[in-house]
Amino acid sequence: MSKAVSAIVGFALCTSTALAGNSHYPHERAPLQQTPFTALPLGSVRAHGWLLHQLEMQRDGLTGRAETSLVEIASSSAWLGGTGENWEKGPYYVKGLVPLAYTLDDAELKQRAQKWIDWTLNSQRADGFYGPANNDDWWPRMVPNYFLRDYYEATNDPRVLPFLTKYYSYMSATLPTRPLRDWGKARVGDDMDTALWLYRRTGDAFLLDVVDLMRKQAYDWPTILRENAFLNFGLDFHPKHNVNVPQAAKMPAVSWLRTGDARERTSIAEGDANLMRENGTSLGLQSGTEFLAGRSSGQGVEFCSIVEQMLSDETIVRIFGEGRYADRLERLAFNALPAAWNRDLTALQYYTVTNQVIAKRGRQGFGQDYDNAVLPGPRSGYPCCCFNVHHGWPKFVQSSWAATADNGLAAIVYAPTTVRAKVADGVEAMIVETTDYPFGDTVKFTVTVPRPTAFPLVVRVPGWCESGATFSVNGEAITVAAKPGEFAKVDRTWQAGDVLSVVLPMSVRATTGVNRSVSLHRGPLTYALRVGEEWKSVGEPAPGFPEYEIANATPWNYALAIDPRDPAKDIELLVDAGKALPANPFDKDHTPVKLKAKARLLPAWKLGWNGVMAADPPTSPVKSAEPIVDVTLMPAGAQNLRVTDLPWLGVPSMVAAKAQTFTFDDSKTDGWVWHGGGWFARDGALRSVPNGGSPGFRALIENVSYDDVMVEADVTVPEAGDAGVVARITRPSIGADTYQGYYAGVSAQGRVTLGRADGTSWQPLAEADMSSKPGAVVRIKLTAKGSTIQVRIGDAATPLLSANDATWSTGQVGVRTYCPDSDKSFGVFDNVRVEPIGAKSNQR
Repeated sequence: MSKAVSAIVGFALCTSTALAGNSHYPHERAPLQQTPFTALPLGSVRAHGWLLHQLEMQRDGLTGRAETSLVEIASSSAWLGGTGENWEKGPYYVKGLVPLAYTLDDAELKQRAQKWIDWTLNSQRADGFYGPANNDDWWPRMVPNYFLRDYYEATNDPRVLPFLTKYYSYMSATLPTRPLRDWGKARVGDDMDTALWLYRRTGDAFLLDVVDLMRKQAYDWPTILRENAFLNFGLDFHPKHNVNVPQAAKMPAVSWLRTGDARERTSIAEGDANLMRENGTSLGLQSGTEFLAGRSSGQGVEFCSIVEQMLSDETIVRIFGEGRYADRLERLAFNALPAAWNRDLTALQYYTVTNQVIAKRGRQGFGQDYDNAVLPGPRSGYPCCCFNVHHGWPKFVQSSWAATADNGLAAIVYAPTTVRAKVADGVEAMIVETTDYPFGDTVKFTVTVPRPTAFPLVVRVPGWCESGATFSVNGEAITVAAKPGEFAKVDRTWQAGDVLSVVLPMSVRATTGVNRSVSLHRGPLTYALRVGEEWKSVGEPAPGFPEYEIANATPWNYALAIDPRDPAKDIELLVDAGKALPANPFDKDHTPVKLKAKARLLPAWKLGWNGVMAADPPTSPVKSAEPIVDVTLMPAGAQNLRVTDLPWLGVPSMVAAKAQTFTFDDSKTDGWVWHGGGWFARDGALRSVPNGGSPGFRALIENVSYDDVMVEADVTVPEAGDAGVVARITRPSIGADTYQGYYAGVSAQGRVTLGRADGTSWQPLAEADMSSKPGAVVRIKLTAKGSTIQVRIGDAATPLLSANDATWSTGQVGVRTYCPDSDKSFGVFDNVRVEPIGAKSNQR
């Protein structure tokens, strides 16, 4: 038996000339760039264990029963020849139904999908266009194009390739005079990917020209990602819409196949860094409700964004072979995806919130706000996610394995699966992956081949596995020089029954969130405080599928007694040793791995002013006189209520009084957190744009509170509404006046106002007129010393406004803008300076 073992130090470093391309599955034809991985046909990978159970719950739950519960995809759908919904909802549903049906090999689901497929194929006109005659939008056709390729891979239906060829011929002739617009312009990366999928199979050169034309008409996503320009489009919301953003993440990779442009390749990682720095959540994806919404723990992620980012990562890792995208794919699949479902997949939550301590009907203050946006139900929030989320798990299964350029197989992500595929010179191999991952640290691959066969088996060392993976074959240790975040290749002659074992040691680690809060992680799982849940049905918006409110049945406002630099020493790991993994480990009553920590209640940490979300955690370290108790943390995906970003106990340190100045010349908003609106730095200024929701929003400096303080800024007089600076801010939340503290600003009419908010209302304390017009830059200086609150303009020694008010004595500082006209709600702030007054110190 051969024991030859080698490692690939990052497939991303391979060049196109080094890759010949897989001989058994359609790979990149010239002149496309070659890739390290090739997608396996739908149906090549089957799930078992807990992963199979997720698919079966989909079949028996909302996915399998959707056509009888969601009226838009009943027989009246225009995508079935009816007079009903004619845009994205029917295609969205089928995009998930097809991979679910063929991954489960379920005859009933296949039959259900077939009527949609047959109608779509039979609707094509002589010129190549297809679909409902009363809708000519490019975007909804991109979705059927995608599910038709899945269907073809599973069935080889001879109608599909001619159908798609004819359609892209129509696009080629029509796009110059009827170009992409709106959603199609934002999401065309999907269609570029499908056109190249077709090119791999037909070799029709005109498809390359179509891809180039689509790329030319699309938003310039590589530049947007690289330059952090998501919010730089005025009233055009598409580049900041956080379904468009994760869906478009694949576009630079797909375009790179044509161009080989290194800037397109690197733009994805650069964009990820920008998004997570300014909008990142502890669940692994940027916030978006529905637009990019900052780092507040009260913001959420739309369910569509989760599954679309997963699909983008599945595409990117196939093209570039970089382990970081597989790491994120696992993080989303094992945390955000199950967190957005209920436990039996009969209800979804439109927005998955990092700190979701109550799910109650009512407006949250989100940019796109819906009374039921956080309620589990069949139609939670806007009715797009209830149609689009169904491909999450089945596409994850399909993409968990890939063929390699040297006729081997690669385990892209880890889960209990079986893959059947051709290797070497065409030998049919079967590999059974047995694992409790992500709850356990061991993955075993049992190889079955009809005869001894030499081929490479590629596995991944996750980026979090810093202590190093260990490998063995048939119980004998082997050496694989694989680094965290990279793929490793075990190249040997395999015989039937050979077992490759990979052990991935998992340790508890912490990441930092808003106000220096921490979230805890072990392996690919993120953990959250267990919150008791009391479910109450509040209606049945779809027949047979209730909608629920969830009340918290246990306290949630704890601060952990841990050292965030080394949390493992303060955490006890609770494992159900010796027990078989439960059918659904994403069930808080049965999950096999938990964490136990010491904590104290933090009474000052409360719900936000609207009573339907938690306020951001107070700045850590915090102190509490409450008794020390044990608390349990569970996988975030095993709960619908959760506290993921937690403060930690310690002595709030007093440091020497220190002034800070922010010029924003680096076009970054590091050190700031916002509540409402969209905030970004551009051309040396901090700018806000409307994101819907509340007419007023704030950006605050993180991690520091001031008592006596001066805060000043160059404020551009807005076209409408007002803008200015704030001080002594506590309990900030999403909403116009949902904070405690003081505000000084100038209005479009030249009115200077000093006032205070108490969380629910606004009270002016002093006002005066000045000669300023919209577009003028005014230096506003707010000082708070004891009970004396003053406002100066420019370098004036004498205050323009003064008031005596002792309501608020300490808090954060920052800027604020208010405008009831969202089309004119743009704020510009520069040279923000904050300075403690006198001998008092500031608290960090």
